[in-house]
Amino acid sequence: MRIIHSLAFIAIMAMSACAFASEYTSVKLLMVRAIDAPDGKANGFILGQIADKFQRTTGSSARVKAEVTTINSFQQEGCKRLNVRLTQSDVPTSDGRLADFGIDYGLNMCRDGSPPTEGMDLEQAGKALERTALE
Repeated sequence: MRIIHSLAFIAIMAMSACAFASEYTSVKLLMVRAIDAPDGKANGFILGQIADKFQRTTGSSARVKAEVTTINSFQQEGCKRLNVRLTQSDVPTSDGRLADFGIDYGLNMCRDGSPPTEGMDLEQAGKALERTALE
């Protein structure tokens, strides 16, 4: 009987953890978490301006979920190629149904928010910036 109560308690705690998933006002915070995560993944719900814009655009009031996964690691410490997936349910379609909507994008990012310099010709990039500033 004790085992059943323990299992029930564990199940309730697991469901509670899902119900109170992490919330973020910035996708960047999730990307940094994915960079530091042993499995290269982070997820949570997006709040604030990003979520408001997403909801206005899709016409759904459902929460916006973000899932960040590591695609590749650079030799440069703390720098990864990340995939960001934003999803939302109950998005109205043109035929009047509700469907899930998702968008993926990838980018290279280091823990400090800068792009990795690996493979980048910094001298050439500096010259291009100088030309742009002179124009």
